[in-house]
Amino acid sequence: MSTNSIISIQELLKGRGRNKEFDQADPKRIKFFNHSGVVGNSIISNDYDGCPIYKLYRENYAKFLECQSEQYPKTMKNTDFIVVFLSEENCESRFIGVFKNCGELHPTPNGGIFYDLKEISGFEILKERVVIHYGIGRQRFDQGWHNIKEVIRIEQKTNDSEVPVFKRYEDVVLSYKQLNTVVKDKEWQSKLNCLNCVYVILDKKNGKQYVGVTYKDVNTSKKNGILNRWTEYADSGHGNNKKIVELIKKEGIAYAEKNFQWSILETLPLNVTQKVAIDRETLYKEKLGTREHGYNEN
Repeated sequence: MSTNSIISIQELLKGRGRNKEFDQADPKRIKFFNHSGVVGNSIISNDYDGCPIYKLYRENYAKFLECQSEQYPKTMKNTDFIVVFLSEENCESRFIGVFKNCGELHPTPNGGIFYDLKEISGFEILKERVVIHYGIGRQRFDQGWHNIKEVIRIEQKTNDSEVPVFKRYEDVVLSYKQLNTVVKDKEWQSKLNCLNCVYVILDKKNGKQYVGVTYKDVNTSKKNGILNRWTEYADSGHGNNKKIVELIKKEGIAYAEKNFQWSILETLPLNVTQKVAIDRETLYKEKLGTREHGYNEN
């Protein structure tokens, strides 16, 4: 390895107790996948033909995984695990996960096969933080484990990629990435399920705000709590709020990832009535001027 290298990716990932099954895997049955360029000969090409792989990963992770799952049999032959990277600049590639090949699902019209590729646990602390030197010049998309890859840096993990520590409801300030994380975290789910709230979404780029409220569904009498509503935002970035829908449609989900922030203005009981909840929401709309200067339409 070069003098600038910290460690090889092989040394960093394998044999350190991160995942027992991966540690015990035959190195000859492990491959590196390095995603670069644009979406090409794929079953999703009709919708994403020519879309940069990097953009697809950042804006539609589900479609990225779908694209990755379609491979030619010769690529996946004798392969139990793939270590996946996303190509960046200057021959650098960023580690984004280790996936287990759980078998073939079905053939595709392009002569490929959809494989059941499942991301395995144990590497979360390294995900998107480890940057390697993948190689100079035109390198194969798939390479064997024996090709030594030098780690050139391990970036500081920020709170934006961690599950934040829950302290108090009034202390909640979440980025879009954090929102996606907390709605899947058991501790946060228990906290967000037991109360309603008046919340605000801040667009940090232009200072505009959107005030919303959660309350019991009068049609089903279901006590939804904060979790149900915020999961809708995590899934879409806009939660079907008209002005935000228009913004995301124009700018893409990356806009929400970069600029949106969720906060709780006031907690409300789980059984709060619709009238009381909307009255509190209206008060904050007036205080913050979100109709005239923000994203609230009414």
